[in-house]
Amino acid sequence: MNKLLTIWNFIKTKTRYLLLIYTGIILYTNYKSTSPYWLFLILLDIFLIIYTFIELNKNHSKECNIYFYLISISIYSVIWLLGNCDNIYYFVLLDDLFEIKDYRRRNYFLTFHAAMFVLVIFSRQLLRKSFFSSISSLLYIFLIYGLIFITFLLIHKLRWDRDKLKLLNSDLIEYSFKEREYLISSERTRISQELHDSIGHSLMALSMNVRYIKAIKDKKEIDEELDNIDILVKESIDTLRTTVYNLRKLDEASNFQEQVRNIIKKFNELNMVRINFDCDSEIENESQYMKNILLTTIKEGITNGLKHGDPSEINISVELIISDNNSTLIKLLITNNGQGCKNIIKSHGLNGITERIESVHGTVNFKSPKSKGFIIEALIPKEASLK
Repeated sequence: MNKLLTIWNFIKTKTRYLLLIYTGIILYTNYKSTSPYWLFLILLDIFLIIYTFIELNKNHSKECNIYFYLISISIYSVIWLLGNCDNIYYFVLLDDLFEIKDYRRRNYFLTFHAAMFVLVIFSRQLLRKSFFSSISSLLYIFLIYGLIFITFLLIHKLRWDRDKLKLLNSDLIEYSFKEREYLISSERTRISQELHDSIGHSLMALSMNVRYIKAIKDKKEIDEELDNIDILVKESIDTLRTTVYNLRKLDEASNFQEQVRNIIKKFNELNMVRINFDCDSEIENESQYMKNILLTTIKEGITNGLKHGDPSEINISVELIISDNNSTLIKLLITNNGQGCKNIIKSHGLNGITERIESVHGTVNFKSPKSKGFIIEALIPKEASLK
């Protein structure tokens, strides 16, 4: 299904202007010597080509402004009504309307499209004075329109369902991220509490035993208390070793590169997006605090891209670079090939990324070159990893 939608969008992009040029050629061929307004219709067609090119290149997202739909449908309806030409491009505009995300606005323009279609068909029949003699032809035309409409509706419904599923899966993965962080945090808290309780209790007992030894004079009792202290010290050492081992296991489980690859694996299993990851091995030598910031930023970069850009590919790289003043920087770069935006409005996710990077004296930039794709570039001083 994804491949079919990709192929259709590619074909539509490439043939849109060809259809408009073809309309102009038909108008020129049919009306050059017989119609007083053939030049006017050709000029309208040329205007529509230029206007469409400007509008689509000005806004590279799939959805254009409301005036584009109103003007395009209205102008092409006039060309179709007065010119003896095909109406294929009219159905390309129909497909455009199904790209509108706001369902209320989408329904409004679909109604407008259908109403203009009916108006043009009836007007053409009245101009030809063959309305009553071609009722069967009218029914056939409306049947074709209905079938095309339903076809587009079903295709785009699959796309809407796919996008909803993608967002749902993205939310589920994001939830699993938070759940894992919560479990690790809870485990650290439990281990810390266990260390506090056991070692704290042992140290208190040792303190009391030492005071007791100072107070007694009998050598036999002193030896017995020293034996008790020895046992208590050994138990405390064993407890400390166990606690350190458990903490080390948590740190091993939080290997930065392995964690990122596990994240990528989750998305790959759902066939949501292709994610490429490249990382400098020396990043593992950075502090856990720094690696947590990088990991959280990567998670947010992936989920933010899926929610707002619908990319098919995301590239992530983490490397150490030398700045102009010879200081070492950690460079995190996250790019995707999804829908871009002309004006970047920071969402909760982007604000969170900015706050995290700036908390370690780093800088972050968000870019959408020529409104195509999205780039997150963060530079963090390596010294900040000592925090």
